[in-house]
Amino acid sequence: MTTESGIVARLRVLVWPAALVGGLLLVLFAQVEWGSTDEGVQPSITGLGRVTVPGASDEDVAFFFEDNTDRPGLTVVVLGAVIAVVAALGWWRARLRPAAIGVIGLASVIAAAVGIRTLGDPAAHLFSDRVTEALDLELPTMQPGYGLIGTVVVAVLLLVVVGFAVVTSVWPGRSPDADRVSRNDESS
Repeated sequence: MTTESGIVARLRVLVWPAALVGGLLLVLFAQVEWGSTDEGVQPSITGLGRVTVPGASDEDVAFFFEDNTDRPGLTVVVLGAVIAVVAALGWWRARLRPAAIGVIGLASVIAAAVGIRTLGDPAAHLFSDRVTEALDLELPTMQPGYGLIGTVVVAVLLLVVVGFAVVTSVWPGRSPDADRVSRNDESS
């Protein structure tokens, strides 16, 4: 076995734990700040629609914002959980790996799309239209929060992991028979 193929083989082992951790990180990042603003009452909002306003009680915030937030992070929580479970199954059973890579890739693309879409205009995707109507103004400009940025970064990294798994599975000479032949050639 050449040094390059030995390194690739070692890295292939890390695909499943990396995907598992990535899925769990998506679940985590969906629950933290996705947007905040310095305008007005300075609200911040999580991917699951929980709004916090400095100096305001939770009841006051809930009264105004209850059912008035969109929850794009809910999709990310579901996708992250699916990725984590599928990665664990792929890690556990080799025969499930081709399907697992497909599911992880599709879920990562959707999570990245949700994150990038929200990143373009956090306020428009985190608050419902009723908030705009109630304020009778445009929504404040929101900066993306660390949870939203983390979601996009993790989703893109998961796509890199999926790409690596796909490329190394079709890499010339990466079949088990080719490895066996190359080991026999080296021992001769």
